[in-house]
Amino acid sequence: MAQSWGRKVIHSARASEDDVQPSSGASKEATAVYQNAGKAFALIEQHRTPPDPQAYALWYAYAAGEDAQVVERVDQLLANKTTLSPYDIDSIYQELLLPDTGQAATQSIGGAIEKEIESVLEIIQQSVSTNVTYQASLNDVETRLPDASSGGGLASLVSRLVSDNRRMIDTTKELSQGLSDSQKQLATLHQELEEVRNQCMRDPLTAIANRRAFDDRLEEEISHAFASGGKLCLAMADIDLFKQVNDNFGHQTGDSVLKMFAQCIKGNIKGHDMVARIGGEEFGIILPQTDVVSAYNLLVAIKSELKASEVPVEGDPTRIASVTASFGVARLEAGMTMRGLIEQADKYLYEAKKAGRDKVKAQGL
Repeated sequence: MAQSWGRKVIHSARASEDDVQPSSGASKEATAVYQNAGKAFALIEQHRTPPDPQAYALWYAYAAGEDAQVVERVDQLLANKTTLSPYDIDSIYQELLLPDTGQAATQSIGGAIEKEIESVLEIIQQSVSTNVTYQASLNDVETRLPDASSGGGLASLVSRLVSDNRRMIDTTKELSQGLSDSQKQLATLHQELEEVRNQCMRDPLTAIANRRAFDDRLEEEISHAFASGGKLCLAMADIDLFKQVNDNFGHQTGDSVLKMFAQCIKGNIKGHDMVARIGGEEFGIILPQTDVVSAYNLLVAIKSELKASEVPVEGDPTRIASVTASFGVARLEAGMTMRGLIEQADKYLYEAKKAGRDKVKAQGL
């Protein structure tokens, strides 16, 4: 089925953009869809992209121009090469175009929590109602007690009191059990919700933080640094010639390199430091309470450890050695925005690449 889809896309891509036209009387929305589809097919052919559903979804989103992140990411990649690799396409698709299953799961669990809370409130309301009824019965017995001079009347009131008391005990036990069950269910749901939230903030391949978590944390650390007058450095890291690893050894080996690099960084940072996979082979390292010299020395150590490591090749006795990465470091300065800090670190990362790769470039060093 995938091959059949691919043949259809190739055939359509060979048509010019103007050949893809809506039928007469189509709405503006339909016309835009047809036009963007034509542009997507043309882009697939122009950039020699594999004609599969993910590639079409990517180029359609790029042609539509409604998602600024997709446009920016594609433009960045095309600035350095003429085509997008399958890995590039998959990375952008997974990060920016795949439906947010985490959000759907969060909403589902949230709905279950609401229902369970409603159940708890019903139990409490029922308990209050039962207490009111029991209190009314006690008041009635108390009212009748002075007139129950005969043994038979007194025995009747005592019997009623005992019966009401037993019923109250049974109802209370039942309500307590229901409340206990609801509390356990709420605890389970809250735990599941926390797990889903953690998954939404974690890169599934490397098990470190993802771009969303990185953005949230960096914004938080910048605010804290400005409020406290503390130091903050940001490092951007990029694995050198990573495309060659994928092309020569396959994506499974490429994934192993990404995992190794992530763990190499994670094993060297500490405290409130944070490493995140920004996308593809690019990583961000947030270093609170760290000056530029200390950040530079840390990254040199990480760079050296990475270069000395080896990665096995899937299904082959070969091991990849001397994997290198480039690093750029910037420090937070007065009035600097989060975007400005990232751009500054990216600038030094570019300088490290330009200087021959396997380098650390830092502000002022």
